[in-house]
Amino acid sequence: MKAVIFETVNVVFQFCQPEVKKQIVLKNSAYDTDEVNKLLNLISADSKESIVIPNEPTYFEFIALDLIDAGIGSALCKTCNKTYRAGQLKPIKVGYGGSPFDIKREKKGVIERLFAKKRKPPTIYGGKGYECPLDHNLISVIIWKTF
Repeated sequence: MKAVIFETVNVVFQFCQPEVKKQIVLKNSAYDTDEVNKLLNLISADSKESIVIPNEPTYFEFIALDLIDAGIGSALCKTCNKTYRAGQLKPIKVGYGGSPFDIKREKKGVIERLFAKKRKPPTIYGGKGYECPLDHNLISVIIWKTF
């Protein structure tokens, strides 16, 4: 079975090619269409060798996160030089976390809200990522940002 290999500074991920294709098709509407088409062309090649995702900026890091969320694949941590299954990786929160709706806002009284100076809220961001069991950061991706 062909492997899809995705390497970053901290980690080398390895996924089964059919699982990657299945994930892309399953969540196609959540991904950028142009990038998905490029990736599908790349991983659909007829070669029997492993497929290496290029180092240039790609959209694959989002797909890799979804694959790990689903418990698919393995990761070689370059810091501790050990390979871990996706289920062994620890999820981490980046910034304010995976959703802007998870942010806890402080509640003010009615009077304070009426007479408070209106301020533009600061730009905030959030995302998710994974660490190996020894707490080495493997992947972190910002998935939302306010303006």
